[in-house]
Amino acid sequence: MTLTSPSLSIRRRLLATLLSVVAFSWLITALVVYFDSRHEIEELFDAQLAQSARVLLAMSEHELAEQQIYQSMLGGDGFTQSVEISYEGATGIGHEYEDKLAFQVWTSDNHLALHSANAPTHQSLSSQTAGFSNQFIENGVWRVFSLTGDPSGIRILVGQSLEIRNELIGAISNRLLTPVLLSLPALALLIWYGITHAMRPLLRLAKNVRNLEPGQLKPLPLKDIPDESRPLVESLNLLFRQLQYAFDNERRFTADAAHELRTPLAALKVQAQVALGANDDDARRHALQYIIQGVDRATHLVEQLLTLARLDPENALQDTAPLKLTDICQETLAELANAAQKKHIELALETACDGQVMGNQNALYIMLRNLIDNAIRYTPEKGSVCVKIDCDENTTHLRVSDSGPGIPAEEHAKVMERFYRGKAALAPGSGLGMSIVQRIVERHDASMKLGKSAHGGLKVSIRFSSYPNRQI
Repeated sequence: MTLTSPSLSIRRRLLATLLSVVAFSWLITALVVYFDSRHEIEELFDAQLAQSARVLLAMSEHELAEQQIYQSMLGGDGFTQSVEISYEGATGIGHEYEDKLAFQVWTSDNHLALHSANAPTHQSLSSQTAGFSNQFIENGVWRVFSLTGDPSGIRILVGQSLEIRNELIGAISNRLLTPVLLSLPALALLIWYGITHAMRPLLRLAKNVRNLEPGQLKPLPLKDIPDESRPLVESLNLLFRQLQYAFDNERRFTADAAHELRTPLAALKVQAQVALGANDDDARRHALQYIIQGVDRATHLVEQLLTLARLDPENALQDTAPLKLTDICQETLAELANAAQKKHIELALETACDGQVMGNQNALYIMLRNLIDNAIRYTPEKGSVCVKIDCDENTTHLRVSDSGPGIPAEEHAKVMERFYRGKAALAPGSGLGMSIVQRIVERHDASMKLGKSAHGGLKVSIRFSSYPNRQI
């Protein structure tokens, strides 16, 4: 899947998100307006029904009073007429909704005295004597208000078809939603333009990244970068600096390694030529011995180079676990005991604790081997090499000291550089041992310090953070 696929397009995601949020907000607003309008319309129409019923009741009671007077004068039956109001043939201004309104006037003896033309004559609009109700009348649902006069007993029923309310609510909804739906495409174009304009700094940033040379990782400019993108650019600049530093180290390492390997290889070639041109066995044997020694030195140099490469910053230590430095020291001292015996050097291990740390066993073994091997190499015959481990509450101290010539204080920083060998170096070596030690120390978040031992030699002090539980 490419970076330009729709599923990964920030522009499309923003457009879809913003349109969804706007549409959802409008929908919620429309629903709120719809239900609120429906409620208000129902309240208004119910009030009109109630008001109409009260007007009819007042008029009917007035008519009843007049007829009672008339009855008393003429001896009639009183309020017994049925008046039918019809709209057929009517003239004047009317409205299409008139046939959706109806009323009935019932006397106290349940006689239909008055009704509109569209009101049923064989049944009451509602069986209720008071209040509102929804009734199914002639294939439609009507809203009916019932009101009974006291003491006349006249019952007024005023009804309204719900179609009126539904049509009005539908008209309001259409007028509300139609502009919203029509404006969505225009809004989408405006949002798309705004997003495109806002993303121009990111496009310029992408162009700057594409223009970077593989070997020249220059920092990206922070000018005109949005605040949201600034942490990304700063992180990229930090990464570029680290990569550039790593590239420079690799170039120096390759150049230094080629230079250091050129010397022993040239010496091997010379000794091989001497062996080929030797006329007697002693000279040939002597040249071959030099060749063997040269091969050993070259092998040691290559091993050190490979070890140093494995400890480069991009190769972080793996498989860390709680370890005892005493166990690793004992193993290393036992392995180097023969080399010390050849020079009659006394090896000592002093431990005040187990020296428990969190680390990589192979890396710590390489570190100790380099420290003790260097101490044996540079210590004269019948000298001493001491490894000491002690602990305090949060720190484990490892000290390797010897009785050799030591290293002058002004050279302490330089011996950490690759291929550097001190001015007073007497033993053969590659100049990589202390670089390897320092790299391993850094990988374990420890610290290293060089000093002078009690016997005038070199003392290397390394401080680790103690593992929380000293008893493993």
